[in-house]
Amino acid sequence: MERLLLSAQAGDFRTRLGEHITGFTSGAGNLVADVVWAALQIAVIYALARAALWAVSRATTRVMHSERYHRDPARGKRTDTVMTLIRSMSRYVIYGAALLAALSAVGVGGVVGNLLVTAGIGSVAIGFGAQSLVKDVVTGMFLMFENQFSVGDYVKIDGQEGTVTATAMRVTYLSSSKGEQIIIPNGNISQVINYTRGGACTAQVKVRLPFDADPDTALEAVCQAVERRCADDESTLEPPLVWGISDFDQYGYTITASVKTKPMAQWACERGLRREILAELRVRGLAPASVEGLSRERPGAAAAEEAVQEETV
Repeated sequence: MERLLLSAQAGDFRTRLGEHITGFTSGAGNLVADVVWAALQIAVIYALARAALWAVSRATTRVMHSERYHRDPARGKRTDTVMTLIRSMSRYVIYGAALLAALSAVGVGGVVGNLLVTAGIGSVAIGFGAQSLVKDVVTGMFLMFENQFSVGDYVKIDGQEGTVTATAMRVTYLSSSKGEQIIIPNGNISQVINYTRGGACTAQVKVRLPFDADPDTALEAVCQAVERRCADDESTLEPPLVWGISDFDQYGYTITASVKTKPMAQWACERGLRREILAELRVRGLAPASVEGLSRERPGAAAAEEAVQEETV
């Protein structure tokens, strides 16, 4: 009798154990299936997002390389600027939508909805926390609408110089003459100097000469050098102007010359002016003033220094 009772209990235990194992296996299978399905959905969402970004990039690139929109240089730069802005906006929109879709795929859509409701209720607090981001975006939109600069312009923004390579919703990208990439948040932009626009720029050169150099000879040398440099230069818009002696200090006097040039040609013109002026001064036996030891070369400086030394002794 006891044996029969033990056999019956053992049979019940095996039956219950089998049921538990079957239930666990079935639940684990459902969990694996859910994970695989969610991963597949996320992969599809990512692929669609990448495809959408590729389509936007291809469309904007086609417009940026189209001769139809670049017959006028100013219009071409404006088109490139708008296309880079569209790329930036599309990137934010597509990635944001893909993130929401991925969260819904893993079953946290309700949590996202609650977060959005919370964001609506606490919009003031979130606004204070994201005010820097909002400032960058709003400033960037105004920069585009006011057309302060375009892609390809050489600008100086708050002390940083370079060529504008791209404009985004939040930042502006510059490329310096050394090849450095400069990233400036749009909200930090307070002053813009655009060297590409304006119609004309001024190349200005200042030459400092010692007091013992004859001013008339120096002025004649500078005038001849400037006229020779600008004679066959197509980048100059007006005849050069020599101001004469524009300043003097304890080291000597300064002669200033200036030339109106086309945009972006002022620096090359200044380099050429300096070279020609230096060559002409050497031909006439003159040399620019130097800071070190210049006070000793001036007439009477040695005697004054000796008198000071005698008084000190």
